[in-house]
Amino acid sequence: MQHLVASERAAHLALCGRGAELFRGEASIEPVRDLTPASLLDAWRVARELTTTQLARMDDRTRVTWGAGPMSARSFADARLMETWAHGLDCFAAVDVAPTDTPRLRRVAALALRALPYAFAVAGTAPPGDVRNVALDLEGTNGEQWWIGPDGSADVIAGSAGEWCRVATRRLRPEQTSLHAATPLAAAALHVARAYLAD
Repeated sequence: MQHLVASERAAHLALCGRGAELFRGEASIEPVRDLTPASLLDAWRVARELTTTQLARMDDRTRVTWGAGPMSARSFADARLMETWAHGLDCFAAVDVAPTDTPRLRRVAALALRALPYAFAVAGTAPPGDVRNVALDLEGTNGEQWWIGPDGSADVIAGSAGEWCRVATRRLRPEQTSLHAATPLAAAALHVARAYLAD
């Protein structure tokens, strides 16, 4: 939870145009001090409100400097959703409560697909083909089909949307899932999938 508070405060700073300063170490966020769990949750809610309010004022295409480079405000919002969901899984696990996946995971799934070039770069692996050809054929959170990616692609990763998102956020390993990769390129993509900045 402390990480979520800190990252949300950093996100607001980036949305205010100070992302480059932040990642150069020239700007800092208010430190997350030792707080009770309830106080941490309140601090996160305050930070989240600042972030969502700032995002609501921005055009989807406005560039936001963050980590590996600038991204659109829309992609930045997807990245915040992804990080909050992923660390939320950790919070659920800490109190031994099973989380409920929702249709918003479609945005996390699509973000992870778009991040494949970055994922291969972080892994130091050359993909055995054009990663733009990889597509997802997922069972959505309400049982519907989610096809994400180029129509007619043979380089398909198929299976549960929740499992794909957990692999991409490094909460599950591919071999712990029922996900299926149809080609060597899809298998390589499944192996390196990463929806967030390097550890």
